[in-house]
Amino acid sequence: MWNRQQVKEQAKQIMKRNYWKMFVVTLLAGTLSGEKTTIIERVQDFASNNLSYDAQPIFYSSNFQYIFYSFISVVSILGILYTIFIGNVIVVGKNGYFIKNHDENSEFSEIFSGFKGNYLNVVKIMFLMDLKTLLWLFLFIVPGVVKAYEYSMIPYLLAENPNLSASQAFSLSK
Repeated sequence: MWNRQQVKEQAKQIMKRNYWKMFVVTLLAGTLSGEKTTIIERVQDFASNNLSYDAQPIFYSSNFQYIFYSFISVVSILGILYTIFIGNVIVVGKNGYFIKNHDENSEFSEIFSGFKGNYLNVVKIMFLMDLKTLLWLFLFIVPGVVKAYEYSMIPYLLAENPNLSASQAFSLSK
């Protein structure tokens, strides 16, 4: 069994070996798989704050409101689809990069390794993970947080073996 000093020393050696490469991979993966909905939520908050009944709203024309909210809805749906089919797969690839980086110098292309091999299985399992976590969060906050913690190892398991079945991935993550 490792103790804290051994783990810390090993992490320092890996970080010294290729710190900037790891930094760029983290930045790139975070940008490509990041939360796109926060921008949409800010625009929706801006629009709803400007639709007060006290003052003259910015979006006075009801036709403009329908166009604007239709645009926001389409962008939201595209953001969700992007997260399902691209963002989650990049998260799996990023985790695979860091797993392989433990033993050897990994290449930047490892971020996109989730697209190789069993892509649809990775998409399916990551979607199920997000869906189950969301449904648990709708039930109550605390069980949702517990389940999110329980499922947190699924991207790492898929990075090591993208051919896992959904039931295997969920049971191993527990």
